[in-house]
This record gives sequence, C-alpha cells and structure tokens, in this order.
Amino acid sequence: MPPLLYFDPKLGRGYAFCPRSGGIFELMPDEYEILRTRTPPDEFRVLLNQMRAYDGKRYDVSGFVAHLASLGIIHDRLSYPVDVELELTRACNLRCTHCLVSAGEPLPDELPAERWVSLLNEMGKYSVRVVLTGGEPLVHPGFLDILAAAKRNGLAVRLLTNGTLVPERIDDLRGLLNPLTDEVQISLDGTRDTHDAIRGEGNFDRALAGVKVLIGAGIPVSVAFTALPQNRSDALPLYRQLARLGISAFRVGWGLPTGRQASSISYQSYLDLVEALRAEAEKTGVPVVGGQLGDALPVSPDSLYSCSAGTAHAFVSSTGDVYPCLLLRYPDLRMGSVRVDSLLTVWRSGPWDRLKRHLSGTKCASCPLFGACRGGCPGEALLFNGTLNAPAPSCRWNDGEH
Repeated sequence: MPPLLYFDPKLGRGYAFCPRSGGIFELMPDEYEILRTRTPPDEFRVLLNQMRAYDGKRYDVSGFVAHLASLGIIHDRLSYPVDVELELTRACNLRCTHCLVSAGEPLPDELPAERWVSLLNEMGKYSVRVVLTGGEPLVHPGFLDILAAAKRNGLAVRLLTNGTLVPERIDDLRGLLNPLTDEVQISLDGTRDTHDAIRGEGNFDRALAGVKVLIGAGIPVSVAFTALPQNRSDALPLYRQLARLGISAFRVGWGLPTGRQASSISYQSYLDLVEALRAEAEKTGVPVVGGQLGDALPVSPDSLYSCSAGTAHAFVSSTGDVYPCLLLRYPDLRMGSVRVDSLLTVWRSGPWDRLKRHLSGTKCASCPLFGACRGGCPGEALLFNGTLNAPAPSCRWNDGEH
C-alpha cells in the first residue's frame, strides 16, 4: 500500500502516513512531490525506505486523520480514498416503507460481479475499509465472490444488511469474515409489530435470528435503528432487548424525508432520543452511536470540506457512478464512473472541489459550535435547503442560544 499523502498549501507542508511502518511524517514541498509523482525514482525509493524503516509509535489511518484534524487542516482531500462504500445492487428482498433509495428491483445496467471484483483488486493497493451495501447485498448473485475479493485484498469489511437472509448464509459468512476487522450491521426499526409494519410481516423475527447467529459465530454485530415518526417510542425497548443479546453497538440515524419516507421527526426530537438511549447505555455498556458533533477544529467557514465525503470517503453506485456519499448522489456531484476509469483516476480527476462549502455569509460564521459542527451534514443541507452553502437542519444553534 502506498503512503497516504496530504498537502496543505497554506502551511506549505505535506504530510504522509506509511501503512507498513505506521509512521506519520512531515514533508517539505519537494519531498511531497517526489512521493506524489514517484519521480525521480531513486529519490522516491530513498524516501520510501526511510519511512518504512521508522520504528517509533505506530499509528493507523484513523490516527493519521486525527493528527491532521489536530492541526486544523483535515478539510482538504487525501491522496486516495480510505473508505469506499459499494452499492452492489439496488435489488432487495424487502420493500421497506422508509427506504432511502426505494430499493426493490435491480437497475438494468448494474455492474457485473467481475467488475466489482476487479475494483476490489484495485482498492486493495490503497484503500483500508470497504462498506458493502444495497439494496440488499446478500441478494447479489456474485456476493460471495465480491466478499472474498475484499478479504483477499486485505480490506476490512462492513456489511450492511436487513439481516433476513443471514441465517441461510451464515456458514459462508463465518468462513470469510474476520471478527477482528469486520462488522455486520443489521437494520431493526422497532419491536416486532412496528418493525414488521415498516419492513413486512415476519421480518423482525428473521432479522433477529440473523443477529443471533452472527453473535453465535463470533462476528461483531451492530444494529441500525432509523428514528421515524412511526417508531420513535420503540427505540428504548428495542435497545434493551438487543443489549441483552450482546450487540457491539446501537446506531441511531435520523430518518430523512426522501426515498419512500414522506416525513421525519424534528432533529431536536432525534437528539432527545439519542440522549435517552445514552443514559440507558450507561447501565448496559452497549454504546449508542448518533447525534455527536465532531472534534472542534480551528477551521474557517470561508471554504471548507465539512466531512469525510470526498476527502477520505467515496461512494460507488450499483451502476458504477462515483459520488462523495449516498446522500450526495446528485447529477452535478457525479465525479466519474468506474465503468470507464479506475477509482483512483476518478478520485484524482473528478470535480471534487464542488463539495467545498462557503458558509461565511450564514449564521455559521459567528456560531461558537462551528468548529465542531462545520455546518452539519452537507447531504442534509442540500436535501433540505437546495444548497451546500447553508447550515444543515441538524443545526444546534437557534436564535443565538444553544
């Protein structure tokens, strides 16, 4: 895996992370260019060997990103995507009433399994983690070949599934997933009656069986709960039930009015729910994920990338189109296609600077929370406001009070 590079023009310095040695290095501009272009070859090899010979404190990719964040310079792009989300298919065995992408039938021009495998072979040379999603990824006819390719290339896998097909595939999953690096996330949106009203009769029991067989196989399982008007009151009893089973985390998402879902709870109602769940987590020890602000950074609202989408993360649709993330799947934010180019080519040449947000003329400019919030989710800002250059609806600052 090549060094992960970052250059900050304001500081006139570059930074590199060497995956082999775990070292973080500060670079002069000429050293950065040598590592970026690999020319001259002799000087490139000398620098690379020096980085590989490092034997100090060992970091991982997250540590490198945290280091950049501590300097206040994370809001630019890394030299390759660390995390890539692959939407293997739009096909799904369920027809959930709140589905973000209205999944059901596969699209007519979806990528064949062979292209997903070759893409993962490419990603194995630079990426670290891959998310396999859909639709329902387990219905893809080449799913096992795709998963095997991800593991063969040393990628940590996060599998997002509705869980209903897991029991019949557990032997295959047990043989391919590594409990030390991989995770399966199963969606459960309420206790039995509520979940089945959203996802179809009998699917709560099928998904819960999936949770149980994965935990029994030693594979970490998190549960995703999407907070909606019709299921908010089910969150606490569902959490308590799942905590007793030994899930690794309970992820609470704010249900957005898009796809098949027509309405949402207020963001404050969502935050109140997360806090109630966190109070329960103090008793169970099962972490609740959701609603957090990021680390406060010394960033300016003038021009910034506000999250990892397009800076360290990319999303590939089932038809091969590349976007910053699932929520930012808009025609003018299509960065390219892996049908015609490698993902790395798209990463290096796509119009990613369109993601830079300009928030200096908004209330973000004077908000004391801006360093931690950075304007909120850009996908939510675009969905609700029609522009990236406005605070997201998750804004915590209202009329000067917070």
